[in-house]
Amino acid sequence: MAETPLVLLVEDDESLRANVTRYLADHDYEVHGYASAEEALPAAAIRPYAIAIVDYRLPGMDGIEFVRAAKRDAPDLPSVMVTAHGDIQSAVEAIKAGAKRFLEKPVDPATLLETIEELTEPRRLKNRIDELRKEVDERYAFDRIVGNSPALRDVFERIKLAAPTHSTILVTGETGTGKELVARAIHKNSDRKQKPFVAVNCAALPESLIESELFGHEKGAFTGAATRKQGYFEAADGGTLFIDEIGELAPALQAKMLRALEQRVITRVGSTSEIPVDVRIVAATHRDLRTEVRKERFREDLYYRLSVVTIELPPLRERRGDIPLLTAHFLREFAREHGRSLTEITDEAVDALEHYPWPGNVRELRNTLESIVVLSTSETLGLQDLPAHVLRGESPEDLDETPDASPPGKRVVDMARSKNTYRGMTLAEIEKEAILEAIAANDGNKTQAARDLGIAVRTIQRKLAQYGDADDESDTGTPDDRKA
Repeated sequence: MAETPLVLLVEDDESLRANVTRYLADHDYEVHGYASAEEALPAAAIRPYAIAIVDYRLPGMDGIEFVRAAKRDAPDLPSVMVTAHGDIQSAVEAIKAGAKRFLEKPVDPATLLETIEELTEPRRLKNRIDELRKEVDERYAFDRIVGNSPALRDVFERIKLAAPTHSTILVTGETGTGKELVARAIHKNSDRKQKPFVAVNCAALPESLIESELFGHEKGAFTGAATRKQGYFEAADGGTLFIDEIGELAPALQAKMLRALEQRVITRVGSTSEIPVDVRIVAATHRDLRTEVRKERFREDLYYRLSVVTIELPPLRERRGDIPLLTAHFLREFAREHGRSLTEITDEAVDALEHYPWPGNVRELRNTLESIVVLSTSETLGLQDLPAHVLRGESPEDLDETPDASPPGKRVVDMARSKNTYRGMTLAEIEKEAILEAIAANDGNKTQAARDLGIAVRTIQRKLAQYGDADDESDTGTPDDRKA
């Protein structure tokens, strides 16, 4: 939501000052009124006023002196001079002092409003452009890649060192780890940031079309080629071309890719003419290209050409400490995007998210949290909001589909849910019931109950203390488990 524009009004007539204040407030302006220039001048220097409306005749320092002084402290502040003694000499003097307009009293309210809007529009547009530019810069700056784990800090450092160079970069990592986000951060922090960033996913294109999409084609080059088409290389000229899943390229295309990288020229399908291109390549793959080279599925020379600089992204399960940061970030993002109030999360829910292996990495976490936010009607995410497989700490494909596959404590909780046992209960009551049922189903073993529920043992111990059952000696888990 845009901030209300601030108007500085310097007018010694109290009645007129009140009338102007009310009128502008009705048109979405916030007016700060002062009876003298001496009172108003400090405010002009420290507050972000959109415009100043100043009476020509003031007690003490007059309007002309005020405009000159304000111009020194706030050079971007436009001012309108208002006077009951209008003459050409006064107007010239006001304009020379720095006033943008000169209006005679009594001032027509509509004219005043029109003047204010005219003078503040350029600044408003500039502020909006600056906000958008800042938003874009923040979106792809290093700190947009959320996390503070040692593995991720190493990624930040490699991006910082590699981005200003012209080297080809290979980004590796499992699906969903954020390879395109890294590529965009590299582009945004390079000297090519004002030029295009073009992304193509080789795995998403039919093999028969990849060559045409990358290098373009001439009219009539193949059936359906009704016009000449520019490829991704040409579209990214001067900027960065991100080629995702480059390990999916067929051998013939690998050879053509190598030539484009080494000679900086491409040839459209159906043409013999070479087209020079100035493109920085950032490639990505979830495959181990060294293994693909050994199995003769990927060209060794292309691999070495691509991996001048390699940035390896760790899977989310290897940086679990970043999960609370990512969760808080995504909850805020989706709450704003979908108009929801869900921005908080319980400690127990964080524990469950940290214990889940996240085979789909950050993308899976992001999608899971978006689904929760969209379907939520509360302000706090708790255990009851998480998918069952996340609570179990197992991905769906790893689960045995037989009725007895779930751990005993978890089966009790699931059965209670299926029978609507929790209907009409508060969240705190549901939480307590689930914990006590899991402990009972595991014959008092709190360690196993915690594993079944996907939470930490310390969480169960803390909750039991709240329930008035702090006797942890009944836990039949191992001594080491009890210290967890």
